[in-house]
Amino acid sequence: MDNSPQIAPLDHLGYMRLALSLAEKCPPKPTNYRVGAVLVDEGTNQILSTGFTLELPGNTHAEQCALRKYSNAKNVPEEAVGSVLPTQTVLYTTMEPCQTRSAGNTPCVERILGTVSGEDGGIKTVYVGVKEPDTFVVGNAGQSKLEQAGIVYIHINRQLTLRVAASDLGIENTNIKTASGVSLDEHQKTLVGSILDLFAGRPSLKKLSLWDDDGVFEDNITIATGRKQFEPQWYGLQTAFSEIERLHHEVVSAGNPIGMDLKTRYVTKGVSKEQTIESRINIFYDKDTGKITKVQDKWGGQLPDSSFKNVSVEQLFNPWWWVHYAEGWAWWLWSFTWDTWWWQAMRNLNSVSVPKMVSVPKNDEEDAKRGNQ
Repeated sequence: MDNSPQIAPLDHLGYMRLALSLAEKCPPKPTNYRVGAVLVDEGTNQILSTGFTLELPGNTHAEQCALRKYSNAKNVPEEAVGSVLPTQTVLYTTMEPCQTRSAGNTPCVERILGTVSGEDGGIKTVYVGVKEPDTFVVGNAGQSKLEQAGIVYIHINRQLTLRVAASDLGIENTNIKTASGVSLDEHQKTLVGSILDLFAGRPSLKKLSLWDDDGVFEDNITIATGRKQFEPQWYGLQTAFSEIERLHHEVVSAGNPIGMDLKTRYVTKGVSKEQTIESRINIFYDKDTGKITKVQDKWGGQLPDSSFKNVSVEQLFNPWWWVHYAEGWAWWLWSFTWDTWWWQAMRNLNSVSVPKMVSVPKNDEEDAKRGNQ
């Protein structure tokens, strides 16, 4: 295509953005989804053809339009388009290709499969933005049919919903430090940056939207399961501490989970008690949705500082100091009950009690009033 936009090689988000812009050209119709599709030769990074729903006459789908336009350009019958497609052809489509259509119309999955002829030519990979809802067809099996035929199916909804919107999430920690030999992709950087913000006492509903609704946060004293439990844990840091300073961080593993060493200094409100915690953070995420499913905060084994060392007379007569002192010894005692039913029970109790004491903003406007981005 002579007027192809300049998109970097393997920039899947760039091509999906293009497909989304094509989908917006589709005229609204109650019986159709507005879908965009782009055919690309990954070998040369050339856009071969584009299409969107109803672009061509008839009840045409986006993938159908892209393939038909390419076959017309090459002067071959539509059913023979696979013979003129480059060997590294991939398809970007904003929605999962259909597997069922009304009488007389060939499903897009069958059209894609029809392009494959042995090892040469044809569509080898399909990048999909979202799964097809059950509005018109219940249980679209397009993915399984394509994979059974050896076509690679990649669902990049996580990149659309997370990476495209990363600049709008207000993530402050974007300078991610990694150990030698460790490299993060853009999506992983977004997740790590958001977690660093949370540990710095900078939560927001936007950042927490990166979490799965059934996600889990656990540390030595908490197991918070589900959004109603883990969100208050993060907002609770603002309530509990007057100062939070990150002293060190380094990502040591780029797998799943993402592993990170973290050292943070906390100052408790009211009593000005200072505590430094070294942790190993593990960030688990779903490969398909990209959502965070679990964050583990494993403390470095150092016991909370609960001695009388450097205690002033004023502190001894401060009831809040004694509360903190008792809390420190409680943590120390819990360390002896590691992996016991008592320790598990106390962690579960904490996950239930914190949401009763810490409120979570109901919307972005309320979040902004609290000073959260």
